[in-house]
Amino acid sequence: MTRVLITGASGFIGSFLVEEGLRQPYEIYAGVRSSSSLKYLQDKRIHILPLELSDPEKLKLKWQELKTHMPAFDYVIHNAGVTQVVDPLDFQRVNSQCTQNLVQSLTEANFRPKKFILMSSLAAHGPGNSKTLAPIEPADTPTPITYYGKSKLMAEQYLTSQQQVPYLIFRPTAVYGPRDKDFLSFFKTIKYHLEPYLGSPQQQLSFIYVKDLARLIFHSLESNVSGQYFFASDGNNYTCSQLAAIAKTVLNKRTLPIRFPKPLVKSIAFMAETIARLMQQTSVLNRDKYKELTSINWGCNATQTLDTFNFKPAYNLEKGVREVVEWYQQNKWL
Repeated sequence: MTRVLITGASGFIGSFLVEEGLRQPYEIYAGVRSSSSLKYLQDKRIHILPLELSDPEKLKLKWQELKTHMPAFDYVIHNAGVTQVVDPLDFQRVNSQCTQNLVQSLTEANFRPKKFILMSSLAAHGPGNSKTLAPIEPADTPTPITYYGKSKLMAEQYLTSQQQVPYLIFRPTAVYGPRDKDFLSFFKTIKYHLEPYLGSPQQQLSFIYVKDLARLIFHSLESNVSGQYFFASDGNNYTCSQLAAIAKTVLNKRTLPIRFPKPLVKSIAFMAETIARLMQQTSVLNRDKYKELTSINWGCNATQTLDTFNFKPAYNLEKGVREVVEWYQQNKWL
């Protein structure tokens, strides 16, 4: 059976990657931290594999241990990473350096996979043109605006610079779905009849439902495509106001639109980040998040992705929102 290692398997996206792999079926190895919750990894077919991605020597020992009773993984999906940290330097340490540690340790242990998939982010590219609002094209030059985006781009650059392991890089747009907490606060504000805007209601956005993302990744594994990067979206671009309209329809709510002035939001973000850092905690609203929320163009052109892998997303935004809201309600999150 084809063996697939998925790092960051206990998280939101990772747990859906695991489930998709089991449906194929593949033999799934779930790479997790020793402290990770295994709530969504209860299937007995899953091989739980504790990994210390920050320690290349321990990784190499792990691969050498596995070599004694199994061949190398056929595929590695590197999904582990961080989106919130206390110290911005930790973005580079976790998102970039750990990617390098993983690839190098697999190579040095002669445990190389047939293909290495890096789960990057649209943040690695950065927003598109704010004047023309033209969708971001794959050929456009990346200009990340956040520490997170820069760390993801560094991971990409390392992967493209090495020649030992064939690779694919995916840059998902905003990923949403069951188990996700990032979009939960938005749906809660709609539930309580508020429709907040931190930037323009016409901000261009792109999305991909987590189940579609997982299908796309597994769709790409055994393709003959490698050495490229691809945007991952449902193929459509939306505005903030369209997202709100869909949420209001699904939740059957009327709302009061509230537009917050950018200077006010920027000040709040700075204060929230400063206080959180003093308390050695992370803040949902910080200066990087402010940059993301107020950049007007996060629309992208994913036609190349859909055509290359002959992939058709099963969810547009309305269908995805309906399913995720139902999940939130059933699980008492909303």
